[in-house]
Amino acid sequence: MLKVRLQGTKNDIRWFLKLLSRDKRFDVENTSTFFSNKGTDRYKRLYTEIYRKDKRNNDEKKPQQEDSHHRYYGSGSSFF
Repeated sequence: MLKVRLQGTKNDIRWFLKLLSRDKRFDVENTSTFFSNKGTDRYKRLYTEIYRKDKRNNDEKKPQQEDSHHRYYGSGSSFF
């Protein structure tokens, strides 16, 4: 999954999102509304999440199993 910030004119952002949504390899989700940028009224920004369709479908089918032998404890070290 990618979290993407798009910045440009409203028409350019809409064009790019339509381009991504038509592509069969990607799934565009959680698209925000337009936000204003300081100093300009012409350019806006928007946030969205992009998934690869084939990878995401495979992940949903398999339940995630936690490996009890390899855990990350937040200190930068893994304890086995």
